[in-house]
Amino acid sequence: MASSSPPPPSQSYSSATPSYQFITHLPIAPSSPSEKVEEEEPRVPIHVVTKASQLPVDFLEPSPHSKIVIGFDCEAVDLCRDGALCIIQLAFPDAIYLVDAIEGGSVLIEACKPALESDYVTKVIHDCKRDSEALYFQFGIKLNNVVDTQIAYSLLEEQEGQRRLPDDYISLVGLLADPRYCGINCVVAYQMLTRKKSVSFFDRTPIFGLTDLYLNK
Repeated sequence: MASSSPPPPSQSYSSATPSYQFITHLPIAPSSPSEKVEEEEPRVPIHVVTKASQLPVDFLEPSPHSKIVIGFDCEAVDLCRDGALCIIQLAFPDAIYLVDAIEGGSVLIEACKPALESDYVTKVIHDCKRDSEALYFQFGIKLNNVVDTQIAYSLLEEQEGQRRLPDDYISLVGLLADPRYCGINCVVAYQMLTRKKSVSFFDRTPIFGLTDLYLNK
């Protein structure tokens, strides 16, 4: 994904004090098999967040009158109860927020707690087991109202008569590559995921370097 100059802040989910911005593409499935995904991808800003005020109000203050659905993922040095959470990724329809847990610390993560535990914010994530474990044991956050696409995929497979072994789970790369869903070529994504398996990758890479990596891969 290539980066470019940021556009004016988004209207519906824009934060009061925008953080450092990048631009990326929001992947969508092509409308026809012959069209390339890249040609239809809308551009959205990426905000690097170090303060709670840089996050959307609808996220910070969950409400039954403004329910939202977001993409969600965590990155860490060893994503588990004993690891070190580094980044919380929040994907909104018009912007992506990279919450810097290292720079913002527990104060920033605590500001995210109401939304992560709220029934009014639906979190869409692929395989949330270790994310949930890290959030609970490191910050006391009980992740709630989650749509786990790994589980959803398995349930759909069962409904279609496909039998999978108990430990045969689809990866995010595999899910995105499935032509029934996004059908995206994920060779680059696979390379990134392999690179991120390094225990020291996130604690030794500055947040801006991480963002550049995401955008240019």
